[in-house]
Amino acid sequence: MSCATACPCRPAPSGPHRSRLPSPRCAWIGDSRAYWLPDEGTCVALTEDDSGQHDALTAWLGADAGEPAARTRSCRPPGPGRLLLCTDGLTRYLSDPDALRAVLARNRRSTPVGHQLLEDARTLIGYAMDAGGQDNITALLIHTDRPRRGY
Repeated sequence: MSCATACPCRPAPSGPHRSRLPSPRCAWIGDSRAYWLPDEGTCVALTEDDSGQHDALTAWLGADAGEPAARTRSCRPPGPGRLLLCTDGLTRYLSDPDALRAVLARNRRSTPVGHQLLEDARTLIGYAMDAGGQDNITALLIHTDRPRRGY
């Protein structure tokens, strides 16, 4: 899948008439990923792994890595949803964007307001742990509301 063509986000404005608000930007190296999980509509991967033949990493951070060259993408969500930042410990077991949202929907609990993102992250990590959890598993969810007027 080519994220550039599948991303439902609008390109951030540029030039003299751009918004005064910063453009949301995503940068990555290696196989950590970012996903856009809208409240309604199609979920999409915002990043692509830096991997080559046999899924071997071609870029990573660490003492034995070459000079890092992060790839970046900017986009503005068209409506409310969640941005998921995660490691390959999660995506090894749950890499399809719509499957991520489906797991969250199946495990929806009545959680106090303000705690749902933490519970959702725990749900995703629990899914990966139950599936084998053979790597570090990290999940961070950030909720966004509808964009402000002029943004």
